[in-house]
Amino acid sequence: MKEIGIQRAIEEVSIDGTVYEIDTSDDKRKKYAELASRLNELGDEIEAQAKQNDEKVLVKALEKAKEETKLITNEVIGEGAFEEIYPKTNNSTEHTIGVVSDVLHYIKERQDERQKQHFEKKRSKYIKKKK
Repeated sequence: MKEIGIQRAIEEVSIDGTVYEIDTSDDKRKKYAELASRLNELGDEIEAQAKQNDEKVLVKALEKAKEETKLITNEVIGEGAFEEIYPKTNNSTEHTIGVVSDVLHYIKERQDERQKQHFEKKRSKYIKKKK
């Protein structure tokens, strides 16, 4: 009998010395793709608001960005992650967004790498190398 192990859809990342388990299940990966798009939109919105010379509009936009960043951070990295990461960035929404973007980018890279390895493994079983 052959023993076949099961791997969990979890990636571990270390952020400033704290290890977080990132859920990489199918449903979560779809959600992460949506959140990555939202992060890009958020950055564009902040940039557009900053170009206006209205302090009240900018303050309101920054507060909205902070709240959305909190929701996205807690969704991607885990509940309570924003409260741990945000102070470490010197209370910077922009830098917190950068951390989340890095995590999302890492997940995408690992996914691509795993798919490539899986494909190469299967391919090597059925295709013989030319001599």
